Amino acid sequence: MAEKVTLTVDGKSVSVPKGTNLIEAAKAAGVEVPYYCWHPHLSIAGNCRMCQLQVEGQPKLTIGCNTTVSEGMKVLTQESSPAVADAQRATLEFLLINHPLDCTVCDQAGHCKLQDYYYEYNRKPSRFIEDKVHKVKAEQLGPEVMYDGERCIVCTRCSRFCEEFPGTGELGVFNRGDRSVIGVYPGRELDNPFSGTVVDLCPVGALTHKRWRFNTRIWYTNQQDTICTGCSTGCNVKAAVRDGEVVHVKARLNSLVNQEWLCDEGRYGFERFQPEARLTKSYVRSNGELTETSLDQAISAASALAGSTKDDAAVFISPFLTLEEMWSTVQFAEKVMGVPLGSGRIAVPMRMRDLTSVQAKLISPDFAPNARGAALLGVIDPQLSDWRKILQAQYQNLLNLIRKEGVKRVLIVGDFAVNAEDLDGELVQALRGAPSVVTITPRMPDSPSSVSALSTVLLPGRTVHEKNGVMVNRDSRFQRVKLLLTPAFGAMPEWLLLSKIAQGTKRAFLPAEVSDERSLFRAMVGAVPAFKGLTLMKIGELGITLEELKQVEAVSSPAEASV
Repeated sequence: MAEKVTLTVDGKSVSVPKGTNLIEAAKAAGVEVPYYCWHPHLSIAGNCRMCQLQVEGQPKLTIGCNTTVSEGMKVLTQESSPAVADAQRATLEFLLINHPLDCTVCDQAGHCKLQDYYYEYNRKPSRFIEDKVHKVKAEQLGPEVMYDGERCIVCTRCSRFCEEFPGTGELGVFNRGDRSVIGVYPGRELDNPFSGTVVDLCPVGALTHKRWRFNTRIWYTNQQDTICTGCSTGCNVKAAVRDGEVVHVKARLNSLVNQEWLCDEGRYGFERFQPEARLTKSYVRSNGELTETSLDQAISAASALAGSTKDDAAVFISPFLTLEEMWSTVQFAEKVMGVPLGSGRIAVPMRMRDLTSVQAKLISPDFAPNARGAALLGVIDPQLSDWRKILQAQYQNLLNLIRKEGVKRVLIVGDFAVNAEDLDGELVQALRGAPSVVTITPRMPDSPSSVSALSTVLLPGRTVHEKNGVMVNRDSRFQRVKLLLTPAFGAMPEWLLLSKIAQGTKRAFLPAEVSDERSLFRAMVGAVPAFKGLTLMKIGELGITLEELKQVEAVSSPAEASV
């Protein structure tokens, strides 16, 4: 435990860890101190001067970002000190002297701290009657980021980030005084793998996303806290949705996962999980061709998948399924199909990639956001440190088994449950010759050799952005993925389709009380001993590991257990 320091903020006693600055100490006391340049994961610049506070015994106001707590310190914020409130108003007036009054066209309007603080701490007309300084407009700093110098308050968050996290240092401050602007160094451009993060860090409208400029107003969107599913890092994000499309993605602060950083591949890649050609109907192969049929007929045909419990089956589980869906698929494989864990016939595709030293600072070498969850469910030994290699080997071994020996029954559950690049001629021929290949996917067949086209039964599933659930990141942190988009008409949850198939075989694999995502989560927690005590409330917005769960389980309230 860190050493504690006790101080008073606006007369309220509060204890915080030694080394805490006054902004964080005030927050612990329930007071928000305004700031622009400070960020908990960047070096301290102390140049915006918005966080000025009054400390008893000091002759002048001090900035809260660069002042740490000491025992017995007495601090006054804008809530109790007229001098602090006046200083904040004066600072805001100074920042707005040359700032253009273009909120009506600025992309940041609606979530701009300069705008918010003006209404909260100033709300006075400008006394500046001279001409404002004109700076660069709509300058392209790199492939993804645009810069409006007139809006910039030179907080230097962007340049400090590029210097301190990726270490690429493309940005700097040029000129002096009221002519100061942010720019790229000669011969450079802002093209590091995390370039879009500088837009998240910008507290005003100076930096914007090139591809999202003027696409929508933030108040017309539905914003949802969720996670990025591009890899197993599980970065926390806030996604904005309008008219059935993800129109903006912003990193969300979580010091235990991604701080407030997000790679460009994840930020701008949400649309890759929504196929253009959407599967919304059921299909059954007849006379060598997939023919549209009713859901009941397709389910009846799929029930033949479990008509035998012989060792002649293979099950592929998508790493983009939620933990609950993975668990239900494993239960189906064991109790309905007779495919036990440990048989090597249940696999999760693991596609690896090489990373540069800069990418590796945040990005995982896999494309499997919930592969670690599959390991915790027993698809492989969860204690193995090289779990990626083990999953990859198990997946390839199962593919080779199908190529060499063939299988009679194949179940493919979820989007990307079999990698397209693995579908060589030998595997395509083996799947085409299998008596029963049941695939649950949101994608229509895009080629004669795609997984969907090779199926004997094709059922419409949902994409990762059309469901609520839990995923486990590379550090075994349970996190919640939220429903962003309304499911396509006709698409159904994977666990529900499996349940309908099981009914046709008269073999139950889920408790009778499972009727929705919440009850499915409770059933999973009750069935997996390692998950004992886990609730959605404990997972919260920042996630939880099993080790952390053990620490909080003893103090959990009885009401929480039902969530």
